[in-house]
Amino acid sequence: MMKSLRGYFLIMGGATLWGISATLAKHLLSREIDTVLIVQSRASFSALVLFVALLVSRPALLRIRLPDAFRFAVLGICGVAGANFTYYFAIKETTVATAILIQHTAPLAVMFYASWKGLERVTGVKLGAAAVSLLGCFLALGAYHVPGLKITMPGLLSAFGAMITYAFLSVYSKHLLTVHNLWSMTTYSLLFASMFWLVVNPPWEIASAGIAGDVWADLVLLAIVSMLLPQTMFFAGIRLITPTRAVITATLEPVVAITSAAAFLGEFLEALQVVGAVLVLASLVLLQLNRGKKGVPATVQPDAA
Repeated sequence: MMKSLRGYFLIMGGATLWGISATLAKHLLSREIDTVLIVQSRASFSALVLFVALLVSRPALLRIRLPDAFRFAVLGICGVAGANFTYYFAIKETTVATAILIQHTAPLAVMFYASWKGLERVTGVKLGAAAVSLLGCFLALGAYHVPGLKITMPGLLSAFGAMITYAFLSVYSKHLLTVHNLWSMTTYSLLFASMFWLVVNPPWEIASAGIAGDVWADLVLLAIVSMLLPQTMFFAGIRLITPTRAVITATLEPVVAITSAAAFLGEFLEALQVVGAVLVLASLVLLQLNRGKKGVPATVQPDAA
């Protein structure tokens, strides 16, 4: 019981930081900083901090086998970098609301995949929570305004790619954490994500951009708030609850994002957006119903949720 509650709080904490980081990212985008550089710096600086921290404090955790390196590479490139790349490309081709809404259908994908593999069961509570959270996201993002949604084929494909990679990140990280250390997995997944971004945006391209020193300071801050802390919290939380419940809980992110934008950027919140925020919170309460009931398949270790 207490472990599952800790898992929920860790996921909520990570989602809160992801939501707040949207405001920081808007600040950088307003200074015409390249989106790719913003996404790349999140993974690179986070990986560097974690690697140095482990090298100094627990170097044994950096010693991994070649098969483990391959698994972490898959998680880092397909999960961490893949989810970020497809999400931001979807935003570029469509709108923030469109990208977030499609990405946050991931709970349904995770739920049915986990059910198909016999890892957890599709229940009325989970379906209800997923539906309520998705409706809440729709309202909270103001997507009921027709101009708030924009559909292009590349953007639509990329948004669904973001949903699939986010679902993959949730399921695969849960699988790896059953046999691997949290810090080893997080560090190496971010390192491999950083390597991916170095191919997409090599160092000489970054150097030619002539980024000012104060911008680099903002990028480091963004990396800590938007990747290092929340990604670690998400991985730590998903050890303790099922992937379905984790991704539903993470729908708190857009609610925090619009609230943060209203508080710090002066963006106006409409009544329906507030209703949407309440619905997302209600979905988190709904997830707490029937926690700990029996009926989990014998092959699955219950998450007390």
